[in-house]
Amino acid sequence: MRVKLYSLIVFLRSLSTGLLVPVLSLLLIDKGASLSNISIIMGIYSLTVVVLELPTGILADVIGRKKIFCLSLIVALFGYSVILIGQGMIFLCIGIIFYGTSRALSSGSFDALFIDSYIETFGKDKLHKITVRLSVLDSLGLSLGALTGGVLPKFSQNLIVDIGTFDLNLVAEILLIIIVLLLSVVFISENSKSEIKKNISLKNHIKDSSLIVIKNRTIKCIFISAFATGFFLLTIETYWQPHFTSLLPDNSMYWLLGIISFLYFASSIFGSIISEKIIERYNLDFKKMYLILRTMLVSSLIVAALQLNAYSFIVFYTLIYLFLGMSNIPENVILNSEIPGNIRASVLSVNSLVLQMGGLTGSLINSFIINYISIPVLWMIAAGVIFITILIISKNFIFDRHREVQNRYE
Repeated sequence: MRVKLYSLIVFLRSLSTGLLVPVLSLLLIDKGASLSNISIIMGIYSLTVVVLELPTGILADVIGRKKIFCLSLIVALFGYSVILIGQGMIFLCIGIIFYGTSRALSSGSFDALFIDSYIETFGKDKLHKITVRLSVLDSLGLSLGALTGGVLPKFSQNLIVDIGTFDLNLVAEILLIIIVLLLSVVFISENSKSEIKKNISLKNHIKDSSLIVIKNRTIKCIFISAFATGFFLLTIETYWQPHFTSLLPDNSMYWLLGIISFLYFASSIFGSIISEKIIERYNLDFKKMYLILRTMLVSSLIVAALQLNAYSFIVFYTLIYLFLGMSNIPENVILNSEIPGNIRASVLSVNSLVLQMGGLTGSLINSFIINYISIPVLWMIAAGVIFITILIISKNFIFDRHREVQNRYE
Protein backbone atom coordinates (compact mmCIF):
# COMPACT_ATOMS: atom_id res chain seq x y z
CA MET A 1 0.00 0.00 0.00
CA ARG A 2 2.77 2.43 0.97
CA VAL A 3 4.76 1.69 -2.22
CA LYS A 4 1.71 2.43 -4.39
CA LEU A 5 1.02 5.66 -2.49
CA TYR A 6 4.62 6.84 -2.74
CA SER A 7 4.66 5.92 -6.44
CA LEU A 8 1.54 8.02 -7.01
CA ILE A 9 3.16 10.98 -5.25
CA VAL A 10 6.33 10.70 -7.36
CA PHE A 11 4.29 10.50 -10.57
CA LEU A 12 2.01 13.45 -9.72
CA ARG A 13 4.94 15.64 -8.66
CA SER A 14 6.81 14.88 -11.90
CA LEU A 15 3.61 15.40 -13.89
CA SER A 16 3.21 18.86 -12.35
CA THR A 17 6.84 19.73 -13.12
CA GLY A 18 6.44 18.59 -16.73
CA LEU A 19 3.57 21.02 -17.35
CA LEU A 20 6.03 23.92 -17.66
CA VAL A 21 8.80 22.10 -19.57
CA PRO A 22 7.60 22.99 -23.11
CA VAL A 23 6.52 26.57 -22.33
CA LEU A 24 8.75 27.92 -19.55
CA SER A 25 10.69 30.43 -21.67
CA LEU A 26 7.50 31.54 -23.43
CA LEU A 27 5.74 31.88 -20.06
CA LEU A 28 8.52 34.12 -18.74
CA ILE A 29 8.34 36.30 -21.86
CA ASP A 30 4.53 36.47 -21.55
CA LYS A 31 4.98 37.67 -17.96
CA GLY A 32 7.30 40.50 -18.95
CA ALA A 33 10.80 39.05 -19.36
CA SER A 34 12.95 39.86 -22.38
CA LEU A 35 15.12 37.30 -24.15
CA SER A 36 18.19 38.61 -22.35
CA ASN A 37 16.38 38.49 -18.99
CA ILE A 38 15.50 34.79 -19.36
CA SER A 39 19.13 33.77 -18.86
CA ILE A 40 19.31 36.01 -15.77
CA ILE A 41 16.15 34.46 -14.32
CA MET A 42 17.35 30.91 -14.96
CA GLY A 43 20.73 31.84 -13.51
CA ILE A 44 18.99 32.99 -10.32
CA TYR A 45 17.14 29.66 -10.24
CA SER A 46 20.35 27.63 -10.67
CA LEU A 47 22.20 29.68 -8.04
CA THR A 48 19.33 29.23 -5.55
CA VAL A 49 19.36 25.46 -6.06
CA VAL A 50 23.15 25.20 -5.73
CA VAL A 51 23.29 27.31 -2.55
CA LEU A 52 20.43 25.49 -0.80
CA GLU A 53 20.86 21.93 -2.11
CA LEU A 54 23.17 20.62 0.62
CA PRO A 55 21.70 22.49 3.65
CA THR A 56 18.17 21.32 2.82
CA GLY A 57 19.33 17.72 2.39
CA ILE A 58 20.96 17.82 5.82
CA LEU A 59 17.81 19.32 7.34
CA ALA A 60 15.74 16.50 5.83
CA ASP A 61 17.88 13.93 7.67
CA VAL A 62 17.91 15.89 10.93
CA ILE A 63 14.32 17.15 11.30
CA GLY A 64 12.45 14.74 9.02
CA ARG A 65 12.03 13.97 5.32
CA LYS A 66 8.23 14.35 5.38
CA LYS A 67 8.43 17.84 6.92
CA ILE A 68 10.99 19.05 4.38
CA PHE A 69 9.11 17.53 1.42
CA CYS A 70 5.82 19.13 2.52
CA LEU A 71 7.66 22.42 3.04
CA SER A 72 8.99 22.15 -0.53
CA LEU A 73 5.42 21.83 -1.83
CA ILE A 74 4.25 24.86 0.17
CA VAL A 75 7.19 26.93 -1.10
CA ALA A 76 6.41 25.79 -4.67
CA LEU A 77 2.81 26.98 -4.25
CA PHE A 78 4.06 30.42 -3.22
CA GLY A 79 6.42 30.55 -6.19
CA TYR A 80 3.89 29.58 -8.84
CA SER A 81 1.24 31.86 -7.31
CA VAL A 82 3.61 34.85 -7.46
CA ILE A 83 4.38 34.14 -11.13
CA LEU A 84 0.67 33.61 -11.89
CA ILE A 85 -0.61 36.88 -10.38
CA GLY A 86 2.51 38.99 -10.98
CA GLN A 87 3.84 40.80 -14.02
CA GLY A 88 7.36 42.04 -14.60
CA MET A 89 10.94 41.17 -13.72
CA ILE A 90 10.65 41.65 -9.95
CA PHE A 91 7.74 39.22 -9.59
CA LEU A 92 9.45 36.69 -11.88
CA CYS A 93 12.68 36.82 -9.85
CA ILE A 94 10.79 36.39 -6.56
CA GLY A 95 8.78 33.52 -8.01
CA ILE A 96 11.84 31.78 -9.44
CA ILE A 97 13.68 32.05 -6.10
CA PHE A 98 10.73 30.26 -4.45
CA TYR A 99 10.81 27.71 -7.29
CA GLY A 100 14.54 27.08 -6.84
CA THR A 101 14.13 26.80 -3.06
CA SER A 102 11.36 24.24 -3.57
CA ARG A 103 13.58 22.25 -5.94
CA ALA A 104 16.40 22.20 -3.40
CA LEU A 105 14.06 21.17 -0.57
CA SER A 106 12.45 18.34 -2.54
CA SER A 107 15.61 16.79 -4.00
CA GLY A 108 16.69 13.92 -1.81
CA SER A 109 14.00 14.29 0.85
CA PHE A 110 11.19 12.23 -0.68
CA ASP A 111 13.51 9.88 -2.59
CA ALA A 112 15.30 9.06 0.68
CA LEU A 113 11.98 8.44 2.43
CA PHE A 114 10.78 6.17 -0.40
CA ILE A 115 14.05 4.23 -0.68
CA ASP A 116 14.38 3.63 3.07
CA SER A 117 10.77 2.48 3.26
CA TYR A 118 11.32 0.10 0.33
CA ILE A 119 14.54 -1.33 1.80
CA GLU A 120 12.79 -1.92 5.12
CA THR A 121 9.97 -3.82 3.39
CA PHE A 122 11.84 -5.74 0.67
CA GLY A 123 15.53 -5.60 1.64
CA LYS A 124 18.62 -4.23 -0.14
CA ASP A 125 18.59 -7.10 -2.64
CA LYS A 126 15.59 -5.45 -4.34
CA LEU A 127 17.17 -1.99 -4.40
CA HIS A 128 17.37 -2.03 -8.20
CA LYS A 129 13.57 -2.35 -8.38
CA ILE A 130 12.89 0.86 -6.44
CA THR A 131 15.58 2.61 -8.50
CA VAL A 132 13.84 1.56 -11.73
CA ARG A 133 10.44 2.51 -10.32
CA LEU A 134 11.62 6.01 -9.38
CA SER A 135 13.29 6.52 -12.76
CA VAL A 136 10.29 5.32 -14.78
CA LEU A 137 7.72 7.24 -12.73
CA ASP A 138 9.77 10.44 -12.94
CA SER A 139 10.33 10.18 -16.71
CA LEU A 140 6.73 9.13 -17.37
CA GLY A 141 5.37 12.01 -15.29
CA LEU A 142 7.64 14.53 -17.01
CA SER A 143 6.81 13.27 -20.51
CA LEU A 144 3.03 13.22 -19.95
CA GLY A 145 3.26 16.60 -18.23
CA ALA A 146 5.21 18.02 -21.17
CA LEU A 147 2.66 16.69 -23.67
CA THR A 148 -0.20 18.14 -21.61
CA GLY A 149 1.66 21.40 -21.07
CA GLY A 150 1.97 21.85 -24.82
CA VAL A 151 -1.80 21.52 -25.30
CA LEU A 152 -3.04 23.68 -22.40
CA PRO A 153 -2.12 27.07 -24.00
CA LYS A 154 -4.58 26.29 -26.84
CA PHE A 155 -7.38 25.91 -24.28
CA SER A 156 -6.32 29.19 -22.66
CA GLN A 157 -6.51 31.00 -25.98
CA ASN A 158 -9.68 29.42 -27.40
CA LEU A 159 -11.89 28.57 -24.43
CA ILE A 160 -11.01 30.87 -21.55
CA VAL A 161 -11.24 34.66 -21.68
CA ASP A 162 -9.22 37.12 -19.59
CA ILE A 163 -6.43 34.65 -18.85
CA GLY A 164 -2.82 34.67 -19.97
CA THR A 165 -1.76 32.28 -22.71
CA PHE A 166 0.21 30.10 -20.30
CA ASP A 167 -1.70 30.79 -17.06
CA LEU A 168 -3.64 27.54 -17.36
CA ASN A 169 -0.34 25.66 -17.12
CA LEU A 170 0.35 27.41 -13.82
CA VAL A 171 -3.18 26.79 -12.52
CA ALA A 172 -2.95 23.08 -13.37
CA GLU A 173 0.46 22.88 -11.69
CA ILE A 174 -0.83 24.57 -8.53
CA LEU A 175 -3.81 22.17 -8.35
CA LEU A 176 -1.56 19.12 -8.74
CA ILE A 177 0.80 20.37 -6.03
CA ILE A 178 -2.15 20.87 -3.66
CA ILE A 179 -3.22 17.26 -4.32
CA VAL A 180 0.33 16.00 -3.65
CA LEU A 181 0.52 18.09 -0.47
CA LEU A 182 -2.77 16.69 0.85
CA LEU A 183 -1.69 13.11 0.06
CA SER A 184 1.65 13.70 1.77
CA VAL A 185 0.23 15.31 4.92
CA VAL A 186 -2.51 12.71 5.39
CA PHE A 187 -0.87 9.45 4.32
CA ILE A 188 2.94 9.71 4.61
CA SER A 189 4.25 8.39 7.91
CA GLU A 190 7.75 8.53 9.39
CA ASN A 191 7.10 6.17 12.26
CA SER A 192 8.81 3.05 10.90
CA LYS A 193 12.04 1.87 12.49
CA SER A 194 14.23 3.00 9.63
CA GLU A 195 12.80 6.49 9.66
CA ILE A 196 12.99 7.31 13.37
CA LYS A 197 15.49 10.10 13.84
CA LYS A 198 18.12 9.94 16.54
CA ASN A 199 18.66 12.88 18.86
CA ILE A 200 21.73 14.16 17.06
CA SER A 201 22.85 17.74 16.68
CA LEU A 202 23.20 19.37 13.28
CA LYS A 203 26.95 19.75 13.86
CA ASN A 204 27.41 16.05 14.66
CA HIS A 205 25.25 15.02 11.70
CA ILE A 206 27.39 17.06 9.30
CA LYS A 207 30.57 15.66 10.88
CA ASP A 208 29.38 12.04 10.72
CA SER A 209 28.07 12.41 7.15
CA SER A 210 31.30 14.03 5.96
CA LEU A 211 33.44 11.28 7.48
CA ILE A 212 31.38 8.55 5.82
CA VAL A 213 31.61 10.22 2.40
CA ILE A 214 35.33 11.01 2.71
CA LYS A 215 36.20 7.45 3.71
CA ASN A 216 33.95 5.78 1.12
CA ARG A 217 35.78 5.41 -2.18
CA THR A 218 32.66 4.20 -4.02
CA ILE A 219 30.54 7.22 -3.07
CA LYS A 220 33.30 9.57 -4.22
CA CYS A 221 33.47 7.72 -7.55
CA ILE A 222 29.74 8.19 -8.10
CA PHE A 223 30.09 11.90 -7.29
CA ILE A 224 32.86 12.20 -9.91
CA SER A 225 30.62 10.46 -12.42
CA ALA A 226 27.67 12.73 -11.50
CA PHE A 227 29.82 15.81 -12.21
CA ALA A 228 30.62 14.47 -15.68
CA THR A 229 26.93 13.70 -16.26
CA GLY A 230 25.98 17.29 -15.40
CA PHE A 231 28.68 18.59 -17.75
CA PHE A 232 27.62 16.45 -20.70
CA LEU A 233 23.85 16.91 -20.21
CA LEU A 234 24.22 20.69 -20.17
CA THR A 235 26.36 20.49 -23.31
CA ILE A 236 23.99 18.38 -25.41
CA GLU A 237 20.72 19.87 -24.13
CA THR A 238 21.90 23.43 -24.77
CA TYR A 239 23.07 22.86 -28.33
CA TRP A 240 21.14 19.93 -29.81
CA GLN A 241 18.35 22.10 -31.25
CA PRO A 242 20.57 24.51 -33.26
CA HIS A 243 22.75 21.59 -34.37
CA PHE A 244 19.77 19.49 -35.46
CA THR A 245 18.09 22.35 -37.33
CA SER A 246 21.35 22.91 -39.21
CA LEU A 247 20.97 19.34 -40.57
CA LEU A 248 17.44 19.98 -41.88
CA PRO A 249 16.93 20.89 -45.55
CA ASP A 250 14.30 23.53 -44.70
CA ASN A 251 12.16 24.96 -41.88
CA SER A 252 9.14 22.81 -42.77
CA MET A 253 10.66 19.92 -40.80
CA TYR A 254 10.84 21.73 -37.45
CA TRP A 255 8.03 19.46 -36.21
CA LEU A 256 10.76 16.81 -35.75
CA LEU A 257 11.97 18.77 -32.71
CA GLY A 258 8.88 17.64 -30.80
CA ILE A 259 9.39 14.06 -31.93
CA ILE A 260 12.96 14.07 -30.62
CA SER A 261 11.84 15.53 -27.28
CA PHE A 262 9.31 12.72 -26.89
CA LEU A 263 11.80 10.07 -28.00
CA TYR A 264 14.44 10.94 -25.44
CA PHE A 265 11.91 10.75 -22.60
CA ALA A 266 10.64 7.43 -23.95
CA SER A 267 14.12 5.99 -24.50
CA SER A 268 15.11 6.95 -20.95
CA ILE A 269 12.11 5.03 -19.58
CA PHE A 270 12.84 2.08 -21.88
CA GLY A 271 16.48 2.10 -20.81
CA SER A 272 15.52 1.86 -17.13
CA ILE A 273 13.24 -1.11 -17.83
CA ILE A 274 15.87 -2.90 -19.95
CA SER A 275 18.43 -2.38 -17.20
CA GLU A 276 16.13 -3.99 -14.63
CA LYS A 277 15.53 -7.02 -16.89
CA ILE A 278 19.28 -7.47 -17.45
CA ILE A 279 19.96 -7.30 -13.70
CA GLU A 280 17.27 -9.87 -12.89
CA ARG A 281 18.24 -12.30 -15.66
CA TYR A 282 22.04 -12.23 -15.56
CA ASN A 283 22.80 -11.14 -11.98
CA LEU A 284 25.65 -8.92 -13.19
CA ASP A 285 28.09 -7.06 -10.98
CA PHE A 286 26.61 -3.54 -10.72
CA LYS A 287 29.96 -1.75 -10.95
CA LYS A 288 31.05 -3.67 -14.04
CA MET A 289 27.64 -3.14 -15.66
CA TYR A 290 27.84 0.59 -14.88
CA LEU A 291 31.26 0.99 -16.50
CA ILE A 292 30.16 -0.85 -19.65
CA LEU A 293 27.01 1.27 -20.02
CA ARG A 294 28.91 4.52 -19.46
CA THR A 295 31.36 3.48 -22.19
CA MET A 296 28.44 2.82 -24.54
CA LEU A 297 27.06 6.24 -23.61
CA VAL A 298 30.35 7.86 -24.65
CA SER A 299 30.33 5.93 -27.93
CA SER A 300 26.77 6.97 -28.80
CA LEU A 301 27.58 10.62 -28.03
CA ILE A 302 30.61 10.57 -30.32
CA VAL A 303 28.69 8.87 -33.15
CA ALA A 304 25.77 11.33 -32.78
CA ALA A 305 28.21 14.23 -33.06
CA LEU A 306 29.55 12.82 -36.35
CA GLN A 307 26.15 12.54 -38.06
CA LEU A 308 25.46 14.69 -41.11
CA ASN A 309 21.94 13.37 -41.72
CA ALA A 310 18.93 14.47 -39.63
CA TYR A 311 17.35 11.02 -39.38
CA SER A 312 20.53 9.19 -38.41
CA PHE A 313 21.14 11.94 -35.84
CA ILE A 314 17.73 11.22 -34.30
CA VAL A 315 18.64 7.54 -33.96
CA PHE A 316 21.96 8.10 -32.20
CA TYR A 317 20.70 11.04 -30.11
CA THR A 318 17.94 8.75 -28.83
CA LEU A 319 20.55 6.08 -28.05
CA ILE A 320 22.37 8.57 -25.80
CA TYR A 321 19.31 8.74 -23.54
CA LEU A 322 18.72 5.00 -23.78
CA PHE A 323 22.21 4.29 -22.38
CA LEU A 324 21.84 7.13 -19.87
CA GLY A 325 18.60 5.59 -18.60
CA MET A 326 20.23 2.16 -18.44
CA SER A 327 23.32 3.40 -16.60
CA ASN A 328 21.30 5.41 -14.07
CA ILE A 329 19.95 2.18 -12.54
CA PRO A 330 23.27 0.56 -11.50
CA GLU A 331 24.58 4.02 -10.55
CA ASN A 332 21.72 4.64 -8.13
CA VAL A 333 21.88 1.08 -6.77
CA ILE A 334 25.63 1.43 -6.11
CA LEU A 335 25.18 4.80 -4.40
CA ASN A 336 22.16 3.90 -2.26
CA SER A 337 23.66 0.58 -1.17
CA GLU A 338 26.63 2.49 0.26
CA ILE A 339 24.58 5.13 2.13
CA PRO A 340 23.37 4.55 5.72
CA GLY A 341 19.67 5.35 6.02
CA ASN A 342 20.14 8.14 8.57
CA ILE A 343 22.17 10.28 6.13
CA ARG A 344 20.54 9.24 2.84
CA ALA A 345 18.86 12.59 2.10
CA SER A 346 22.10 14.47 2.81
CA VAL A 347 24.19 12.31 0.47
CA LEU A 348 21.55 12.33 -2.28
CA SER A 349 21.46 16.13 -2.03
CA VAL A 350 25.25 16.26 -2.36
CA ASN A 351 24.99 14.04 -5.44
CA SER A 352 22.39 16.39 -6.91
CA LEU A 353 24.59 19.37 -6.02
CA VAL A 354 27.59 17.81 -7.78
CA LEU A 355 25.39 17.22 -10.85
CA GLN A 356 24.36 20.90 -10.81
CA MET A 357 27.99 21.98 -10.40
CA GLY A 358 28.94 19.89 -13.41
CA GLY A 359 26.25 21.66 -15.41
CA LEU A 360 27.39 25.11 -14.25
CA THR A 361 31.00 24.26 -15.11
CA GLY A 362 29.89 23.11 -18.54
CA SER A 363 27.91 26.29 -19.03
CA LEU A 364 30.89 28.51 -18.20
CA ILE A 365 33.38 26.57 -20.34
CA ASN A 366 31.01 26.12 -23.29
CA SER A 367 30.01 29.80 -23.37
CA PHE A 368 33.66 30.62 -24.01
CA ILE A 369 34.90 27.86 -26.33
CA ILE A 370 31.75 27.73 -28.52
CA ASN A 371 33.07 30.89 -30.18
CA TYR A 372 36.07 28.95 -31.48
CA ILE A 373 34.83 25.41 -32.17
CA SER A 374 31.78 23.70 -33.68
CA ILE A 375 28.98 21.99 -31.73
CA PRO A 376 30.11 18.45 -32.74
CA VAL A 377 33.61 19.19 -31.40
CA LEU A 378 32.03 20.51 -28.19
CA TRP A 379 30.19 17.20 -27.83
CA MET A 380 33.45 15.32 -28.41
CA ILE A 381 34.93 17.23 -25.49
CA ALA A 382 31.92 16.30 -23.33
CA ALA A 383 32.42 12.65 -24.33
CA GLY A 384 36.08 12.99 -23.35
CA VAL A 385 35.10 14.29 -19.91
CA ILE A 386 32.90 11.23 -19.33
CA PHE A 387 35.61 8.88 -20.62
CA ILE A 388 38.19 10.36 -18.25
CA THR A 389 35.84 9.77 -15.31
CA ILE A 390 35.29 6.19 -16.50
CA LEU A 391 39.06 5.62 -16.32
CA ILE A 392 39.23 7.17 -12.85
CA ILE A 393 36.35 5.25 -11.31
CA SER A 394 37.21 1.95 -13.06
CA LYS A 395 40.59 2.00 -11.32
CA ASN A 396 38.89 2.51 -7.96
CA PHE A 397 36.15 -0.05 -8.65
CA ILE A 398 38.76 -2.68 -9.60
CA PHE A 399 40.70 -1.88 -6.40
CA ASP A 400 37.51 -2.31 -4.35
CA ARG A 401 36.81 -5.61 -6.13
CA HIS A 402 40.27 -6.96 -5.31
CA ARG A 403 39.86 -5.88 -1.70
CA GLU A 404 36.50 -7.68 -1.46
CA VAL A 405 38.07 -10.87 -2.83
CA GLN A 406 40.95 -10.66 -0.36
CA ASN A 407 38.58 -10.13 2.57
CA ARG A 408 36.57 -13.14 1.47
CA TYR A 409 39.59 -15.46 1.72
CA GLU A 410 41.02 -14.02 4.94
